[in-house]
Amino acid sequence: MSPTRAPDRVQSERERSVAVLDVNVLGGFRVERRSNGGPVSEWQRRGAKTLIKLLATAPEHALHREQVLDLMWPGVEMTSALNSLGKALHAVRHALEPDLPPRGDSAYLRTRDSMVSLAMEHVSIDADRFQLMAERALRDADLDACERALAAYGGELLPEDRYADWCAGRRDFLAELRVRLLLELAQTYEARGSYNLSADRLREVLREDPAREEVHRRLMRLYVQMGMPDQVVRQFQLCEAALRSQLDLSPQEETQSLLKDVLDSQVPVHPAPQARPAEPPQSIAQERTGAETVAGRPFVGRSHLIAEAYDALVREEALGEGMIVVSGEAGVGKTRFLEELAADARSRGVAVLWGGTGAHATHFAGGPFAVALEGHVASRSDDERKELAHRYPALARFVPSLGLGAELPPLAVDPGDDHLGLMTEIVRLLTNLGQAQPVLIVLGDLHDVDPFSLDLIRYLAHLAAERPWLLIAAVREEQLLAAPDLRRMLAAMMRERLCRTLELHCLSERECGEMLGPVAPTASLDGDLLEHVYTQSRGNPLLVLQLIDSLTSGGENGLPGAAPGPHRNGNRRLPLGGLEETGLAHVDRTTRRVLELVAAANLAAISLGDLRAGAGLLEPPVSDAPLLDALDRGLELRLLEERGEGYGFRHPYIGTALYQGLPRHRREQLHAALSDVGAGRALECSCGSCAICSGSLRP
Repeated sequence: MSPTRAPDRVQSERERSVAVLDVNVLGGFRVERRSNGGPVSEWQRRGAKTLIKLLATAPEHALHREQVLDLMWPGVEMTSALNSLGKALHAVRHALEPDLPPRGDSAYLRTRDSMVSLAMEHVSIDADRFQLMAERALRDADLDACERALAAYGGELLPEDRYADWCAGRRDFLAELRVRLLLELAQTYEARGSYNLSADRLREVLREDPAREEVHRRLMRLYVQMGMPDQVVRQFQLCEAALRSQLDLSPQEETQSLLKDVLDSQVPVHPAPQARPAEPPQSIAQERTGAETVAGRPFVGRSHLIAEAYDALVREEALGEGMIVVSGEAGVGKTRFLEELAADARSRGVAVLWGGTGAHATHFAGGPFAVALEGHVASRSDDERKELAHRYPALARFVPSLGLGAELPPLAVDPGDDHLGLMTEIVRLLTNLGQAQPVLIVLGDLHDVDPFSLDLIRYLAHLAAERPWLLIAAVREEQLLAAPDLRRMLAAMMRERLCRTLELHCLSERECGEMLGPVAPTASLDGDLLEHVYTQSRGNPLLVLQLIDSLTSGGENGLPGAAPGPHRNGNRRLPLGGLEETGLAHVDRTTRRVLELVAAANLAAISLGDLRAGAGLLEPPVSDAPLLDALDRGLELRLLEERGEGYGFRHPYIGTALYQGLPRHRREQLHAALSDVGAGRALECSCGSCAICSGSLRP
């Protein structure tokens, strides 16, 4: 043997002897060596684990050294950051290869030419395997391959780093790939006539994303095929509740028409169709709706509150508040907070019961709990539902999925007896469920909950103080004023330390920038534009999204070089749309007229004297007493705020959109009234044809 070949042979033998390193990031971070199956746990430094996570989720599993520094030590001085990186690299080598000589080359980690990378010939990553299996299965429309790929999905990518930006894109991509698998399987099973298997796959999609309306429709059609019109109705109710709570939308006309046809018995039950080829995988991605895009909007500035709420659920002390009420002004993101908390809790093994107070849930006693329990029960297998129906017979009338195919118990003579039995069964179910895992009960908005639900909430909060349960709900402050029973109940529960509030505040300017980046990726979010968005919205997330949508949807006029004026945005009107939910929907006609007058003034603040004079010149005029009542109402709803000696909109964007939503003749009337008293300064309009634009009406 030639001496010059010996080192090559030694190196080759060393490479063959290197054990494959399994890096698992789905369902949680784990690293194992295949040789002995033992986990890698001696990381020494926290940064070492983070570095491996970064590389495992990065494209090509390689990053430039400066990318690593920016992600792991942002804002840290270069010398200090490089020192930290060196220590992290040393800790990684020691953890992965404890016997590696001090200056030896790692078999798993490479650092060359300012690049840090994983040696993929010796490293296997579960997320990569799942992606490869899923893409092949979808490309081939192979049912068995889809099932195998689905089984390879170990859970959400790095749930412990859910709020880290560096892995968000990879997490969303893999989660959507799983949804595509589920939809492909549902389609294939339906084509084969296996309706139950198809329905199971669709329900899995909805458990993760309840606001996918197209999936609700597919389930409704499946139930028609299965001859289960009652389930069609229930699925519509679940769809309506999810859209209302998550997106503040109503079901589309197609969904409502399907329900109407079922109720009118116009949709026949068909026999199982003959097997047909599955549609190409690309069609599944095309089924996503606009609502889903909205549901993927950024979530910023609330991570610490998510952790705080979760800590309340898994508290170790025997006593504590059994309920949290999330409060804050309209549009601040209460519903979105509940969604994120529920998703976070599910990823940690918590049983989440999602209730709602949509239109259908407030028309009968216990509606929010009926929706929550139905969602839990409907996701169980047939055998599990039968077992639950046997154990909790009093719930059969309350939870439709438990009563399917069973003889319902007779109604009590006194409805109060039914409520008492129902309350007892709910407590029994929650107690048994809580023995296996913590239970989070999300109730949505409380403002229009029925009296029986209020009684049940208070009772469960008493019990939850000593059990692994947590009730959480949202309350709209502007509507709490009109709900005295709810207001008294919450005050009493807080005095008894059964309940506490968690107030959501508006975002900071920095957080607005974080929110806008993913929403408007093509926009130039320079300092002036960001300042304009923040000034107009004051950090209210709903208004931020409304405003940036108006700026990014108008073609060449959408993103002007300078921030648009208070009443102008190119030649387009700002959308009023969802702003009705900011409190405008809850004002009487007189209050709205006064708000319109304040909006038309287009001032930082308009004095009470000018308002009085202007209101008196309207047709019909508004006298002093109604004007003062209207100002009280505007302040209560946080639409207005006091500024110096006058009044202005708390969020200027609301005034702008309210003004632009008026017809031309109303704007002219308001300007005429204000100009007569000298209050109409800097009045503007963009319609191009009214008296203001033509110049015949001047302040």
